[in-house]
Amino acid sequence: MTDKKKQTASNESESERQAQDDMANDGAAGETPSEPAPVTESQPEKSRPSRKLTKKEILAHLSEKNEKLLNLVKQNKALEIEIKNLKDRWLRTAAEFENYRKRTRKEWDLLQQQAKGEVILEVLSVVDDFERAFSVVGDRDDDFVTGMQLILNNLTATLEKLGVSRIEALDSPFDPNYHMAVAHLEKEGAEPDHVIEIVQHGYLLGETVIRPAKVVIAK
Repeated sequence: MTDKKKQTASNESESERQAQDDMANDGAAGETPSEPAPVTESQPEKSRPSRKLTKKEILAHLSEKNEKLLNLVKQNKALEIEIKNLKDRWLRTAAEFENYRKRTRKEWDLLQQQAKGEVILEVLSVVDDFERAFSVVGDRDDDFVTGMQLILNNLTATLEKLGVSRIEALDSPFDPNYHMAVAHLEKEGAEPDHVIEIVQHGYLLGETVIRPAKVVIAK
């Protein structure tokens, strides 16, 4: 075989191999890997149709609601009872405090009255001394007696301002609440159990006897 023929056969073989390679490449290029379809937007699921409740389920639901309602009613009654008890306790406490306040006020007023009465009794003893002195002086009329009478009048006026008043006992029926009998005497024309003589005058402080009148009563 000549060199020209060898060259021609070599070229043909080379062309065949090139053609086979191109076909292989085209086949490989034509095969494309399968890819998942692009996800655009998820479609909303179809809502399931609502299932009707059975009679048993309805009764169970109503029973549960009724039980809750009964519990609320019980709690409400318990709270009402507690409120009533608290209100009763508050009213009792308020009443006890009011009674305590009144009792304390009364005791305080009584204590003041007693203290005031003790002082007045001391002053009344001075008044008694003045009266005894004037009973001895009699009808004597001079500056000294006049001055002493003015002092007694001022003292008596001061006692009246303090609420002190004399018990009028002469010729009145004997009353143990205001009088203290020191003797029983027979007196012509006098009514029995009536005061015929005053030994010592009695006095009131307001409506309270701070000193009963010492008297002689008729038999």
